[in-house]
Order: sequence, then structure tokens, then C-alpha cells
Amino acid sequence: MIFADNVMKHEIKRTYRYRLYPGEAQRAELARTFGCSRWVYNWALETKTKAYYQDEESLSFTDLSSRLTSKKKEEETEWLSEVSAVTLQQSLRNLNQAFTNFFEGRAEYPSFKSKKGDQTARYVGTAFDIREENRKRKLRLSKMPGLINIQWSRELPSEPSSCTVTKNAAGQYHVCFVCTEEVRQVPRADGEGGDLEFVGVDLGIESLAVLSTGEKVGNPRWFENEYKRLRREQQKLSRKEKGSNNWERQRKRVAKVHQRIQDRRKDFIEKLTTRLVGNFDVI
Repeated sequence: MIFADNVMKHEIKRTYRYRLYPGEAQRAELARTFGCSRWVYNWALETKTKAYYQDEESLSFTDLSSRLTSKKKEEETEWLSEVSAVTLQQSLRNLNQAFTNFFEGRAEYPSFKSKKGDQTARYVGTAFDIREENRKRKLRLSKMPGLINIQWSRELPSEPSSCTVTKNAAGQYHVCFVCTEEVRQVPRADGEGGDLEFVGVDLGIESLAVLSTGEKVGNPRWFENEYKRLRREQQKLSRKEKGSNNWERQRKRVAKVHQRIQDRRKDFIEKLTTRLVGNFDVI
């Protein structure tokens, strides 16, 4: 921590999330990368689990990395070499962290990743950077054709150390940059003098939150507001032949309604918590 001018400052790592708009060829390459990253994670989990229970051997990250190198040379899995090696190594690191969280009691035993839900791939080091093209900053990824368009909603505080590309169930792409940022201690709500500002928060259903100041924060009920639309889209989905192109297009429409509800909930909660932190010293 750094003390200067009686203000406490320290550095933290913070994630900045942006919307991505890849082209058709880039979407195809990302799909291949997502699939390979997921396969490596599941293969490593199965290999590590079998080695422990059958051979009483504990495989480290280095052991799995060495076996992955050999796996790329096998005829059946040589397609792993078609994507960035960095993303595959990061899948092994993610699994290693998942086991660390399990052994330290912060999470359950790691589970296999599914094709359903969010698909992710992580890039570090020289596997990615931000470049300028036609006066616009775009994202370059290793083994990715061209540069990917980013919708910049705010500036990055520093050079990112890593980025994670995600595709959600609604078919939307995002990128999360990890940056080091210097933050200052939030000033007291009442200034330098006087007592600290306290507030109690009671979470409920009819009212999302009731503050000890007497203020009631209403429940927007985002799900109820979108229920008719969601029901209509789900009924359309039930009439499609599962697995067909029409079914897949309709599935994305249903997923977009769910994503819209999730985004509204998150936006409302983040604005509420930001206001509470700015107005009170102790919650």
C-alpha cells in the first residue's frame, strides 16, 4: 500500500468487460478454439482423476502439460494444433486452480464442461494485443484471421495482462481484460469530522430492500415483466424439431430473453450497491 497526502492507495487487478463483434470466419475460429479448450479441460480432469484413483498418482500441471504435448502429435487428436497453444495451456491452469479451490474448501470437486452455456477461451502474453485499424482499436488473437471489432464503453486503465473471450447462450460475444489499477480509499460519507454514517439493509420480496433510514427500494420484477414474451418464445421453440436450424435460431431467441432479464437485474443491483457505498460508511 502507498500512503501519500494522507490518502491510502493500493493496486488491484480489475476486470473490464466489452462486447465483441467477430466476423463469420472469426466466429468459426472461435468455435474451434472454444471446443478445443473445453476438450482439453475435460481430458485433463478425467486423466487426473483416473491417475489418482486407479494408480494413486497425483498429476501436476507440468505432468498434464507434457501429456498434452504428446496428445497433439497423435493422429486422432492432431487437430488440437490448429488453435492457439496458449488457450489450451490456460485450460490446464484453470483446472489446476479449480483443484486448488477444492482442496482449500472454497469449491466442490471440479466438474466437466458442457457444450451448453457459456463457452470461454483465455489468452495471455503475446497471444493477444490491441491494435489500431482504420482509426479504431480492435482485438488481435493468436491464429485468428483479421482483427475483431470491440465496442469500447470506457478506457482501460493500463495494459491488460490477459483477456478471456466468452460466448453466451444467446450467441453474444464478450471479452474481459484483466488490468492492474491503482485505487484510492473511498472518502467518508460525512467528510472528515462527525460520526460514521451507518445503514442497515433488509432484503425482501415485495420490496427488494428496506433501509434502516426508512427508504424502500422497489422490486422491478424483471422476470414478471418479460414473462409473456418468454412464454411465447418458448412455445415456438417447443414446436420446432430439436436439433434443426429453425430450432437453433429459436433457442437463441429464448436465450436472448433470459439474457435481457439477467442484464437488467445486474444493472439495477450494481447501481443500487454503488449508491449505498457512496452514501454510507458502514453497511
